[in-house]
Amino acid sequence: MKKVLLFLIVMWLFNLFQGKAQSLLPPLEEMPMSKNAYVMLKDGTQISGELVNTTYGRGINRVVIRDDSGNKHELKAGQIFELGIFSNALVKAQYFNESSASIKALLKTDRSAVKLNDFVVFRNAQLQGGKELLLQHLNPHFDEKIQVYHSVNSRKTTPLRKGYITLTGERQRAYLVSKNGSATFKIKKGSYKKSFLRLFEDCPEMLDIRKPKFKDFGKHILYYTENCHAG
Repeated sequence: MKKVLLFLIVMWLFNLFQGKAQSLLPPLEEMPMSKNAYVMLKDGTQISGELVNTTYGRGINRVVIRDDSGNKHELKAGQIFELGIFSNALVKAQYFNESSASIKALLKTDRSAVKLNDFVVFRNAQLQGGKELLLQHLNPHFDEKIQVYHSVNSRKTTPLRKGYITLTGERQRAYLVSKNGSATFKIKKGSYKKSFLRLFEDCPEMLDIRKPKFKDFGKHILYYTENCHAG
């Protein structure tokens, strides 16, 4: 009964806050529990069907999908531009479960991208050294210039729990970022001021922010995307 009540609460919060200003999506700590998916290849070909299997480490490096005609496709990350996994009720519940989300984060995070698209998106990203992986894409609605990805295994803040609900904490301390399609590099909470200058140095008005805060990273990207025209 408690699990059902928690699910109803988080679904209500999901709908309540879907219209808030866009910010970074919270990364899923586990692969989504839906098998309804699509793969878009780099050549523009799209395959829709059942997600049979993925090989996952620092990111997804292999995908097996069975199309609507029953044909099975085994694909490497380097062949894929984007993987989308349908965010059914189980996936949405995973977004809000007590092990990977917090009530405090619910009040601050916009999940409209998941609501509007109904897919959790993993995008091809190049790591330093040239390796390509599919990483969860965290700013799908304002990624024209800067793309933000989940940095797997990055340390998070410690959560404070009360019963079944996580009240505070579990915020990301690092992200992988690509600017204008470059190889990804890590943005860390502890060195955010230095990273802020690296990312936004071509937008003079943003440099007026003397003490940029890591918690405002999504807002900084959104402002840069909408108001800065360099690059």
